[in-house]
Amino acid sequence: MRSPFKYLFFLFLIAYLSVQAQTDRNKFTIDSLRQVANSTSGIDKITALDKIARIYWNTNPDSAIYFSSLAVSEAKRDKSDLSLGDAYNSLGNSYGSKGDFEMALDYYYKSKSHREQTNNKIKVAYSLSNISLALKNLNRFSESITSLKQAAEICREVDSPEDEATMYQEIANIYINFHDLNRALEYAIKAVNIYLSNNINSGLANSFNFIGSLHKDLKNFDLAEEYYMKALNIWTKENDELGLSSAFNNLGIIFDEKGDDQKALEYYSKSLELSEKHGDMLGVSIALNNLGYIYTKINQLDNGIASYLKSLEISERINKRDSYLNTCNNIAIAYLKKKDLAQSEKYVNIVVKEISSITDNTVVQETYKILGDINYQKANYKKAYEYKAIELAYNDSLYNQQQTRNIIEMQTRFETEAKEKEIQILKRDNDIKHLEYQRQQFFQKILIIIAVLFLIIIIGAAVSFRIIKNSNILQAQKNKELELANSKLKDSEKNLRELNATKDKLFSIIAHDLKNPFNALMGFSDLLDRNYNFLSEEERREYIGVISDSTQNLYKLLDNLLQWTRTQTGAITYIPESFSLLPLIKQEVDILTPNSDKKKITISIKIDGELTAFADKNSISTVIRNLVSNAIKFTSNGGWIEISASRKEKMVEISVSDSGIGIKDDDIEKIFLLDSSFTTKGTANETGTGLGLLLCKEFVEKNNGEIWVDSKKGKGSNFYFTIPFA
Repeated sequence: MRSPFKYLFFLFLIAYLSVQAQTDRNKFTIDSLRQVANSTSGIDKITALDKIARIYWNTNPDSAIYFSSLAVSEAKRDKSDLSLGDAYNSLGNSYGSKGDFEMALDYYYKSKSHREQTNNKIKVAYSLSNISLALKNLNRFSESITSLKQAAEICREVDSPEDEATMYQEIANIYINFHDLNRALEYAIKAVNIYLSNNINSGLANSFNFIGSLHKDLKNFDLAEEYYMKALNIWTKENDELGLSSAFNNLGIIFDEKGDDQKALEYYSKSLELSEKHGDMLGVSIALNNLGYIYTKINQLDNGIASYLKSLEISERINKRDSYLNTCNNIAIAYLKKKDLAQSEKYVNIVVKEISSITDNTVVQETYKILGDINYQKANYKKAYEYKAIELAYNDSLYNQQQTRNIIEMQTRFETEAKEKEIQILKRDNDIKHLEYQRQQFFQKILIIIAVLFLIIIIGAAVSFRIIKNSNILQAQKNKELELANSKLKDSEKNLRELNATKDKLFSIIAHDLKNPFNALMGFSDLLDRNYNFLSEEERREYIGVISDSTQNLYKLLDNLLQWTRTQTGAITYIPESFSLLPLIKQEVDILTPNSDKKKITISIKIDGELTAFADKNSISTVIRNLVSNAIKFTSNGGWIEISASRKEKMVEISVSDSGIGIKDDDIEKIFLLDSSFTTKGTANETGTGLGLLLCKEFVEKNNGEIWVDSKKGKGSNFYFTIPFA
């Protein structure tokens, strides 16, 4: 049997010799490049200094900055925009390798400016790509995306499809940063289409693999499998075994999600085999961990623990601490399933000792869940309860992180689209300035013509008259062009005002309406927590009821807010179809019945079961839900609500009537306006944002219908809307 100490020494010796060999190679390369730099000047010297800086990026960023600075000094002596553009780009890269992205951004902008002077468009595109990378690392996502879009446009102009596809792929990666998977998918597919239409194979497999992962996160498992298989086929033809290892691992994940454990085991085993063949220890560790998970899932606990322990040993050897701690949790779960509480506690305590250094809250949450389960099985219910409370607290933290990501997504999307509108306006400004310049040039030509005419007036007044007449016609045409440009500018200003109104509405809701339910949640939950033992059962129920109502109001607000924001950004896809109205309306009424029951409100539906419509079913469900919810809100206890529908020529007219408090005549004009911020409290002091009716108007009009209201104060309300008849 081989001694473990000899084995470790052998590994250390290989690692040391490998590092030493790489160090020797780098030293030889640096010495060679220094000789080139010392014996040349201009662009050749700058190139040599840049190559030296690149070698130092990962080992000594300060040395990289030093050699890049020498390149800039040489470029200033050379005084050519080509040299300065490359040198400043090198210095930006070096500061980026140090993590100083503010300095990197400054030098990338300088590089871009000099490259624009040389009219080298592809290098300008590369500078824009580097600018985007720096902006991304500074969390300035909308600017980063705009920069990459400009780079992609330049690549398309100079007919460089592979670079254009790369820019779109980078945009997709940025959208993943704030979890906008649909936008990421849109740009990844753009990249793939460019690869396919230009018969470019390099990068295609990676793009297919990337799209597969997006579909996996979107829970589109069949599509994820399809794209992973496309990547697998390419890597098989290219005999790229490391790529195959990645594809096998991803397919294992998909079959695990689909519940096909045997297929998952098969693909994880293939991934493990290829990773071991190529000495990819991280890949080996991941494959073993995944195998352990499947074995544990199908109750082959000994096999699962054995795989986990091998993965654990490799993670520790290659210093992948996050993977190591995650695997410790997995081992603890397996032993817990095996009823071996001592071993389970041993491994989870390894994680507990380092829990303050873990940044992934899902791992921390899982750790406390395991501790709770162990103590529950040990009948230590007090400890189990304490750990369960901590686990739930982390669940709230994860929810808040998701909501923060959603708000960042909306903010970035708004900033990106506003930036694009601004660019369009600037382009129109340039068009107007160009027309004005042409007009001035035209007048100058007229003056010259008039001066010449005075000199040759004796030759013929008829000829001069014809020339002046033709000139006036040209001037009129130019004036018409200028008027058209001004009209387009006014339209752009109108669109921008509407965009600002949307932004103001959004921020108003986030700043005020979103805050109130959270205050109620935090206030009453804090009272309940601090005074639980001192409160009567009736008071506890009252507080819990307030917390429940606040939670429902918050969910409804967030749902309307997210749907309304998606309508403003064009993120909702409308898919019209024929459907029966009665089942859809019954479904929405059933959802809201608990709310109407609280106020003892009777809801009746008077709709022919054969009546059908042709519209987007999901958006019409939202309209019905909001109108009925509003009717409940503004109807007093013991009142009634009636929903009816009838065919009107080619349309179906649907009405939601109530015996509620009605609407003032002055307020009827405001309820469907974006910038009016019109809201009213319900009969039980229910609050709202006014977004529900805005959302109804958006959805009805998107489905080629109209919405209106007939109401009198104190006499109830009748809301009507139309959609096409099927």
